[in-house]
Amino acid sequence: MATISHAYHRVFDEPFEIERAFDADYLLYASTGTFVLDIGDRRWMLPPQRAALIARGTVIAVRSNGAATASSVLFGDREFEAPLPACRVFGLSDLARQMILHVMRWDTGRPSCDETANAFFKALASVAAGLAADEDETWLPKPQSPGMAVAVARMLEDLDRDLDFGSLAEASRLSERTLSRRFDAELGMSFRDFRHRARMVRAKEMLLAGREPITEIGLACGFESTSSFIKAFRTFAGATPRQYRVGKAG
Repeated sequence: MATISHAYHRVFDEPFEIERAFDADYLLYASTGTFVLDIGDRRWMLPPQRAALIARGTVIAVRSNGAATASSVLFGDREFEAPLPACRVFGLSDLARQMILHVMRWDTGRPSCDETANAFFKALASVAAGLAADEDETWLPKPQSPGMAVAVARMLEDLDRDLDFGSLAEASRLSERTLSRRFDAELGMSFRDFRHRARMVRAKEMLLAGREPITEIGLACGFESTSSFIKAFRTFAGATPRQYRVGKAG
């Protein structure tokens, strides 16, 4: 049975976690709160005011660590001109936000012959696909072995300081040489590159989820000076932290 494009809004008053695969292309818009999306060998952060476009049939685990609200749009067959990648996180224009709010009136009970709704969902799909082409990189590769999972979790807990690599190896019960090889083999990047990327993703989340001063965010992400943080962030995100926060990136 063909899927009819429809939408719904949900409020989560406490942390939650679900795993499923939709039989439709899926747009998830985080109104408030941050969502974590696990798909395959990657983990995406979906901060407030960002959206994710997820291909039909993709198995996705979604969770939040606190209260959050989200708007979901499930698109019917042939709404997109080309198959979607597994997941893309991207920024929204004011027009796209208003369109998402508008389609919330059409839930699963809407008639399939409603041409106004059909045309609107088709237009939203076109707008979303265009915005998703400019991906906001908020993903990290996921560790595949228990030892690497321990090392990565320990690192993510202490992004504000430079942990000694030897202490990570000891915590993961691996030699430093083996741990270094595991970073390349499992995550596709070196220890230093992964830590830098994790800091940038954390900075993006903090910039959109709260109102902490940029200086404090830089310190929380392991940068000793605001100027070095701004320079690193601009190189990674293509915008300064302030520009990213107010929506000039993505």
